[in-house]
Amino acid sequence: MKRNKRGFTLVELIAVVAILGLIALIVYPAIGSVIRNSRESAYNDQVAVIESAAKNWSIDNASTLPDNGTVYRLSVTTLLEEGYITDDEVKDPRNSSKNLTGNVEIKYDSSIKQFTYKYVDTASKSNDVSINNLSATIINNSKKKDVLVADGGIYKGDNPDNYLKLNGKLWRILSNNSDGSIKIISNEQTAQISWDNDGHTDFNDSTVKTYLNSTFYNSLNSVEEFKSSNFCLTYNDDKCINSENITVGLLTTEDYLNASNNLKCILGNEAECTVGNYLSDFSLANGAEYTLNSVSGNIYVINNGLISTVNSTETLNVRPVLTVDENVKIIGGTGSKTNPYLVSAI
Repeated sequence: MKRNKRGFTLVELIAVVAILGLIALIVYPAIGSVIRNSRESAYNDQVAVIESAAKNWSIDNASTLPDNGTVYRLSVTTLLEEGYITDDEVKDPRNSSKNLTGNVEIKYDSSIKQFTYKYVDTASKSNDVSINNLSATIINNSKKKDVLVADGGIYKGDNPDNYLKLNGKLWRILSNNSDGSIKIISNEQTAQISWDNDGHTDFNDSTVKTYLNSTFYNSLNSVEEFKSSNFCLTYNDDKCINSENITVGLLTTEDYLNASNNLKCILGNEAECTVGNYLSDFSLANGAEYTLNSVSGNIYVINNGLISTVNSTETLNVRPVLTVDENVKIIGGTGSKTNPYLVSAI
């Protein structure tokens, strides 16, 4: 018997390839969908771990969390560095070559009387931190003489274009922070009060802190634009040895020294700090201003451009300092006093 050695014809081969292609079109998307869903599920599990770690961190750091509805942003990096999560738990399941680098937004919800925790992935946010955040926008729109980018985006000089209109008030921008937020100070004094009615010298027990974070804070039209941040409370040998995360603080001696473009302006030689320093105009025009720092129980003020100490019952000017959230957007202005930066709410 003769065997039929005839192979596939061209038409048959084309038909087989077409069938295989059709199968691929049906199967591959399904497989891809399964993989994507699996990675997304793993990502959601990872987020749950991070949020749980943030809750544990909050228990250990309850005193640093604001209870007035302000959002506190706890970075994944902080959780990792302080041992609340491991290296494996910060790997992004969607891309194993990258780590999750977002923040957990912690906020006190008065309606349920407890803190809420929500992870925000910076990689998926529309405002690219390196390009479109608040401080980057301001730096890019500012004159070079007004902002020294290499020096942390700090405003220096006699009258830099660092005016900002927000919440119906005029502010001056002290600095552009690395996380995209900005630090601002009220252009006007908002009160004249004693540091503490009972003679306390510590900021945490002071009348000033109560005024700033209660009376003044509650007078703002909106608070969504602001975030809590670290303020140095005590310096020793030019180093901060005690800081606290609060919403509203005061100018620090470091802020004042940094605002001068005179290289001779250093602690102990404050007379030189009145040169090229827009902040010296505040105390020269309106009297002594409180600062946030204390050393060995002393209360420091800026008076006629110089740093000095006062007793706790002396009545002086209060000028609030806040941090504006990086998600706020610039919608107009050039930073000048006649045309200040205008921002939108979050």
